[in-house]
Amino acid sequence: MMLEQYLRDLENRLDDGQEHQLLQEWICFADGQLGDGPFAPPRRTPAPPAIDWPDIRINQAIASDEQMVLSQFKLCSDQLAEGSDRLLSVRTNYGVGIIPRFYGADAYIMPDAMNCLPNVRALSERQLRQIAAGSLPDFASGYGPHIFAVARMYREIRQQYPKIGRWIRIDHPDCQGPLDIVELLWGSTLFYALYDEPDLVHALLDNVTCFYQAFLDHWFAIMPAADTYHAYGGRLHAGSITIRDDSAMNLSPELCRQFVHPYDARILDHFRAGAIHFCGRGDHYIADMVQSNGLTAIDLSQPHLNNMARILSETVDRGINLHTVPDPGLADAGLAGHAVHRLSLA
Repeated sequence: MMLEQYLRDLENRLDDGQEHQLLQEWICFADGQLGDGPFAPPRRTPAPPAIDWPDIRINQAIASDEQMVLSQFKLCSDQLAEGSDRLLSVRTNYGVGIIPRFYGADAYIMPDAMNCLPNVRALSERQLRQIAAGSLPDFASGYGPHIFAVARMYREIRQQYPKIGRWIRIDHPDCQGPLDIVELLWGSTLFYALYDEPDLVHALLDNVTCFYQAFLDHWFAIMPAADTYHAYGGRLHAGSITIRDDSAMNLSPELCRQFVHPYDARILDHFRAGAIHFCGRGDHYIADMVQSNGLTAIDLSQPHLNNMARILSETVDRGINLHTVPDPGLADAGLAGHAVHRLSLA
């Protein structure tokens, strides 16, 4: 098998002591048990590979289950080589259109020279109305066969390689969030439809939310979670899922209350706990977002676009962990006045 030499190399480079320490530090942070300032996990001692790993382009990985698996473990190899402070994880990496593809949206494969994840083409109005009135998609449609085949490959690898099984986490597929999915299915004119056809939007959101839950239930049946935590991008939080709410930044707080938070809340309630990620600005709706039961963390990628004093007050000061990146705006927010032991800048 093509993978074996690379998996053996990875297995030999994983250090039980370092990986155990790093995981325990992340768990303490996720549980709010650290109290001496922003969380700074220990870095590994760099462990370069003993063999040359191939660079696999995204379109190659999409076209081959084995290449997908190898490309993901290559990311782990690179983290070991650089001495990363994040947890190691792999996933089925088919871009933001995973759930829209189940609904019949055609994949839009980027030119290979761009080496970018694929997207999807929006559906027709007739197709949208059929979805709103119809049953849930079949797991065998879209990327489904590839996703679940890769999941089974990961499960077999975890059984065959003890250190990989202990220390490399299997991330659930990128499901985005309900409104993100509906935007991908509808296209950018969705934002007019929030005013012109709210009942149709809600019907789509309801169907998508039901499928979101069923899809991840099916995923976890094939690839059970290793514990009660989830590492999104190698950053750990309590709960098994991470919802992505990138479309929400385009909406007012009032529209978020109608079309974003209720559906996120249903998913968090179904899976009992999890985190929400968003790109862009979210300080205008954060006070409502954090009301969902089971929300344990916010993952925010662009602090410079946000009022970080407001973000900190609505997250870490409420006992909700915050993952972000170092930024001058954090200093301006006055970290000393906040529960920064719940802040991760890893």
